Amino acid sequence: MINIKILIKKFLKNNFENLYEIIYILLFNIILRRKKDYTFRGWGLQTTTSLPWTEDVKNKTSKKFIENVKILDEKIKQREFYLAQITNHYENSSFEDVFKHYKTLSYRSYVIHFSSLLAFNNTKSKNIVECGSAEGLSTFFCIRNYYQDKDFKAYLYDSWEKMRAKELVNDEDLLRMGNYDYLNIDIIKKNLKEYEENIIYNKGFIPEVLNLNTTKNPEELSWLHIDLNSAFPTTKALEFFYPKIEKKGIILLDDYGHKNFSQTRVAAETFFQNKDVDFLQFMTGQAMIIKKS
Repeated sequence: MINIKILIKKFLKNNFENLYEIIYILLFNIILRRKKDYTFRGWGLQTTTSLPWTEDVKNKTSKKFIENVKILDEKIKQREFYLAQITNHYENSSFEDVFKHYKTLSYRSYVIHFSSLLAFNNTKSKNIVECGSAEGLSTFFCIRNYYQDKDFKAYLYDSWEKMRAKELVNDEDLLRMGNYDYLNIDIIKKNLKEYEENIIYNKGFIPEVLNLNTTKNPEELSWLHIDLNSAFPTTKALEFFYPKIEKKGIILLDDYGHKNFSQTRVAAETFFQNKDVDFLQFMTGQAMIIKKS
């Protein structure tokens, strides 16, 4: 005979999932004091598995990431790298809050590291493009890989001001109008000052900035990161830069898998449906696309 506890558990889990989770937390975490040994919790993820950035790893990919994290950690602690987005998050009231929040982005940063390293090792141009660079957190992890080639160029595109209605063409994206009003280009220039000779800053809203006489665009590129928090500019960035991406070059989409960016996901799926690419979605919500031809 099936155990009655198993029947109740299955019934609750299948029909009242949220209630089941509450009962589980109350019973095991509070009443019985059982705690899972989570190795990572953040960015919508939690796991008990080994992490790719623990000190016991020996592979070069992880060791390089650990090295870069240590460098950035120290810069942040010494107030040499300002985390503008995290600092302005409504829940963070102290430096300790900011630093803890930053650490919850570790898997996201690892994906950026891995994708840019893969692109660097398999392409020739050594040009990178980032659409939506903000304060340069993502840029840092990419540049640390491309800096192996002293002639690399990083083409960064951002308005570095609050989002406006013109680019927010659907109801979901319009909810973000006015966001990022605390950003300005001086923050990222200060954060990435040691790489300034290799960086081209293109200030303006996508798509209009792509065609300004003052904008410097690459002829070809090996890595493209899009983090624009809106569907229309994402599509326009893909249309403009995809032909320039080398074979085996990589596109990394930041907003692809998050529920509140559903229209960005639709835009990406529409764009790539007939493209010759390999497409991988991560549990972080990011998506990595490798151009095959």
